[in-house]
Amino acid sequence: MKEKILTILTLIFIAMSISGFTYAQWNDIIIVSNTMEIGNLNMGFVYPLNCRDNEATKNVGECDCQYADPDIDVDTGKQSFKTLIIIITNAYPSYEVYCNFTLENTGLLKLHIKNLTISDPYGTLTWDPTKNALVDTNGNPVINIVIKPDLVCKYLWPNDDPLTPEIEPVKLEAEIDIHIAQDAKESTTYYFEVQIDYEVA
Repeated sequence: MKEKILTILTLIFIAMSISGFTYAQWNDIIIVSNTMEIGNLNMGFVYPLNCRDNEATKNVGECDCQYADPDIDVDTGKQSFKTLIIIITNAYPSYEVYCNFTLENTGLLKLHIKNLTISDPYGTLTWDPTKNALVDTNGNPVINIVIKPDLVCKYLWPNDDPLTPEIEPVKLEAEIDIHIAQDAKESTTYYFEVQIDYEVA
């Protein structure tokens, strides 16, 4: 009887030792460390780009739009521009300008447009989002600006993603409608910039 009890205790001890060894081996195996890079988040303005005004016969005001701050994505090799510049010369009240531009996701990640930043780099005018206008030092609208469609909260997919459905946009086309207000100074050149704030979706 004592021998049976001793045998059972020995078997239990051996079983517990094997279990402990196995647990230790598993602890050694399941610790994994790795680093993974999936690509850049990148977007910008791309061509086509064009400007036109509402003048038919007067031919006093002039408008020009151009891209600046070129950028090339290191993963895709695609080029875009970070800044849209709009220049209006010989502006006068009720002068209107229409600027059509294009945005493209040039990186490898889906992105979300957070905001559009409109600014006068010379500090003459200040953007007031509540009035949708660049205003003077007294808060009077000088340049009313409407962007159609509203680009905030829009998504852009990378076009190199094989899982991206064809219906998902890689590019967005939009228009900036500009109206010179009554508080603008006649025969003045106005210059402002548009930039895009975005984040990973």
